Amino acid sequence: MGRAARARGGLAVLGLSVALTVLGAGAANAAAPEVATAAAPEVAPAEAPAVAPPPVAAEDESCWYAVDTGQSLCVKTGDDLVAAVAAEKGVRLIVPEGETVSGRTVDSSREAALAPAGARASTAVSTIYDDLGFGGGSYTMSASTGSCATTAYGFTDLGPLGWNNRVSSFRSYGGCKTAVFTSTNYGGSSTGYRDSLSALGLHNDLARSWRVSG
Repeated sequence: MGRAARARGGLAVLGLSVALTVLGAGAANAAAPEVATAAAPEVAPAEAPAVAPPPVAAEDESCWYAVDTGQSLCVKTGDDLVAAVAAEKGVRLIVPEGETVSGRTVDSSREAALAPAGARASTAVSTIYDDLGFGGGSYTMSASTGSCATTAYGFTDLGPLGWNNRVSSFRSYGGCKTAVFTSTNYGGSSTGYRDSLSALGLHNDLARSWRVSG
């Protein structure tokens, strides 16, 4: 699908609700509650504090969102997102050395040095990409634990993130596995759960929800 068409597809659903769910690993098929506006995440347990909604990515942007704290940042694709998170947010976004984020190869040593001393770390669990082969714009999800051993994470609707019908490849990290679905609320057909896929085949540009589990 062309980028202009992708952008229209994303904007068309911005009025719909999205829910970010952080679920027990055994709740793989649990339906996430919807919210009235575009992206108030829900965090289990119920008494956990509310966090800020995820950012909406423009067509030429790559974004990061920490599911447990609500911290986030978007940069122009091609800019160093990991370095920008360190410099602007004071967070060490941990992505494995040599992986690709925002169209750039991660240099973890250099980027970690940009974070202030004692900076909180947030470890990537999954990244989705605009293009085949982990290229183009990206959206990275992270968590303080960086583990999916007892927790699953997901977006029940990619539209309000600006990512409806855009995903062409994905990566998973830290023992997590990623799946994307052709309908909201983890419905329709799916591809995954996998460590990574450089091409989604018949599911290319069809993802409307995104889930990461152990």
